[in-house]
Amino acid sequence: GVPYIRTGDIKNGKILEHKLLQTTIEIAKSYKRSQCSTGDIIMSIRATVGTIALLPESLNGANLTQGTARISVDPDKASTIFMKYCIQSKGIQLKIAMQTKGATFKEITLTRLRNISVPIPSLKIQNKFAERVTQIEKQKQQAEASLLKAEKLFSSLLQRAFKGELTS
Repeated sequence: GVPYIRTGDIKNGKILEHKLLQTTIEIAKSYKRSQCSTGDIIMSIRATVGTIALLPESLNGANLTQGTARISVDPDKASTIFMKYCIQSKGIQLKIAMQTKGATFKEITLTRLRNISVPIPSLKIQNKFAERVTQIEKQKQQAEASLLKAEKLFSSLLQRAFKGELTS
């Protein structure tokens, strides 16, 4: 089948691929406008309005539900990574919140979303920003991997200590 992305499938800037539901190819074909491509920015426009993630290559061709929107970036005008972080910024999130309606069921319409202006510096500056962010993200991943390894080693050490295997 074809996976489809719901508002709850976007967490911490990532799409929770293991939670995605699927639909048939026939049904997916009838919703061509909601089909996504690698690198699209996927945004929740209902409930958790404003949460976003980049569509990974593994989900190329996935569909969206009505609670999510696809933001495609023209690479000749903007960097996808720059736009992702721009949308995540407090300033743009505030603009999104101001356009969001509903107390119990929050929602922003696509028309209101399209009318939110974002700052667009030169492509050179955007690409420089994207390079630095990519480097920082790699460093964060390495640090997280090191922390996980240290936690596993510490847990192993504790288990050995409680079993009495650390006596001299």
